[in-house]
Amino acid sequence: MKVVCVVIFQLAALLFNLRAVYSLSCLPKSDRRQFLSEGCSTFASACIISTAPCPAVASDDRDENQDVSSLLDAKTIDWNGPSWTTARYRSSTLQQSPSNYAPPASNSPIFYPTWMDGYHKISYKFKGASFPQGRKILTLRTPGAGLGSCLLLPNIGYNPSSFPIHFICNSNAQVYEDLAYNVPRKFEAFWTQAKVLGVQTNCMIDSNASSNDLTTKCLVTGEGCIAPNMRPPATRVALDFNGPTRRGGRVTQSTDVTILDSSVQGNVADTYFTTKTFSQYNVNQDLQLFYREVTSLRRKENDVIDGKIRVAAFLPKYIRGMDANDVDSYDDNEAVAIYDYDILLQSIDETEAATF
Repeated sequence: MKVVCVVIFQLAALLFNLRAVYSLSCLPKSDRRQFLSEGCSTFASACIISTAPCPAVASDDRDENQDVSSLLDAKTIDWNGPSWTTARYRSSTLQQSPSNYAPPASNSPIFYPTWMDGYHKISYKFKGASFPQGRKILTLRTPGAGLGSCLLLPNIGYNPSSFPIHFICNSNAQVYEDLAYNVPRKFEAFWTQAKVLGVQTNCMIDSNASSNDLTTKCLVTGEGCIAPNMRPPATRVALDFNGPTRRGGRVTQSTDVTILDSSVQGNVADTYFTTKTFSQYNVNQDLQLFYREVTSLRRKENDVIDGKIRVAAFLPKYIRGMDANDVDSYDDNEAVAIYDYDILLQSIDETEAATF
């Protein structure tokens, strides 16, 4: 508790006027269960997958030689995505369609071992934060400084109540994260005062290419949604939400997140490591954010999985230069903040997942 309070205090000075937080509490529980759980087939046909019982096959072993696991204990983490110019979102007001202003999404979504298939109850426990280049470098534009400024951990330092997550196994024995299901529920757990209004994702065109185009918006009412097991792999997710602001009242806002790069390491029995690189754009604040996630998953007995999540926040000099002049005092390819959580997953069925 002492560690949590200290880090929250350290980050308090960084809080930005962002309330990009998400909740399903605006509907009765019986209606909330249907959000992203059932609906009509309004996706383009190219974005609908065929499903079948998942064969017991070996997990994906791409980039097996990369020592992703070492990043969980490293004192610092380097940026491994494209240049800041390539990785950033362009202003949506200058584009004909929001699909055109996002950076290129990764063509290689993460595929997980078969023991991740299905529904899980997940809990997060905050372990601490570190600042590899010192706190003086940090600004209010640092990912994690404000609520919703890091989609992966929307409220740094907070230990949310357990919530359900979902992984899909398709007919090719590929297990992948159901972003349309998981992202809103994570925000629901980390910040309960805001409400999700809708979610969209991109999709894989084929095994070697993804589309930056977004699917039809799935609304909190269930309109425009598609059944969970029919959703394809995705490397981009966009949310509309209504949340509280520091000045009082509530405002409807939008955020858009693209996975730029990813890799896995699965050569240890019952243990799996992943790393993903993200670009996030909070539309209403015209705020660009960059961060990298490292995750470990270890299968234990009785359908239990434990692991760690580490998020490294980056602050390009062109962004820091909006608030300060000493942009030459640090390396913007090195993390300026690192946040660590322990996680615990317990396998549950769809019926239990619907009770949250």
